[in-house]
Order: sequence, then C-alpha cells, then structure tokens
Amino acid sequence: MKKSLLVLASLVFATTSFAQAPAATTTGPAATHLPTHRVTRPDDLRARAHQTPEQRADHHTAMLTKRLNLSADQQPKVHQILLAQAQEAQALKAKYPGQDQHQARHQEMKAGHAKYQAQLQSVLSADQYGKLQALRQEHHRGEHGARLKAKS
Repeated sequence: MKKSLLVLASLVFATTSFAQAPAATTTGPAATHLPTHRVTRPDDLRARAHQTPEQRADHHTAMLTKRLNLSADQQPKVHQILLAQAQEAQALKAKYPGQDQHQARHQEMKAGHAKYQAQLQSVLSADQYGKLQALRQEHHRGEHGARLKAKS
C-alpha cells in the first residue's frame, strides 16, 4: 500500500517531465544523438520539490486530463484525490525530515497509496484506469532503469 503511494507520488513528479513541450529538433548528424525524452536536471528536481501540494495536484490533473481524456465531471474529482495525496505526502515529509528516516516515510507513503488508488479507480473508467496503470509501469521501468545504469 505504501509502495503504491510512493509510485503515485513519483508519478506526479515524473509526469512533469512528460508534460513539457518537446525541444526544437535539429538537423544534421547531431540530431541522431539527441535523447528522445526530457533529461531531468538537478535544478528541475529542486524546483518541483518546492511546489505546493496545490501546484502538484493542478499539474498532475492537467497531465491526466490530457493523457486519459478526463471528462469535465471527472477533473474536479481527480483533482481532489490528487490534492489530498499531495497534502499527505507533504505532511509525511515534515514528519520524517531526515534522510535516515526515509524508510519510515516510504512505508507510510506506500500505506496511503492504495487508498488513493481505490478512489481514482472509482472515478475513472476501466479503460482510463488501465491507461493509468500502463503509465505507472512505463514510469517505473524508466526510473529503475536509470538507477541501474547509474550504479554500473
């Protein structure tokens, strides 16, 4: 349950990179070596870390609206769920501020994740929820793939 909350929280952060406009394309031999995804820089991570829960919920709702084709009726419901989750994540960060407390924070975030997933599942259609799960898996593979490459 906590793992699911962490995955959703990381999805919120990671989706900000997907929601950005694509970079201008170049021509010539250098164009073949450009990354196909947005490269996350440390200053981008710091900027996202300073977002309020409202900003995170707004951004994530906009991304899900675009990716899942949320209806006008679904958007405020999804926003409320994401806002509650972002507020809980912020409270947990305040409760466990130290790096040595990361594991305890991680466990509590996992516990809350299932609650928010159930709420999202009740708002989204089966097709939309399936797309959301696919987005999470895609993000999860990318995040852990980058960690594995960094370790080797």
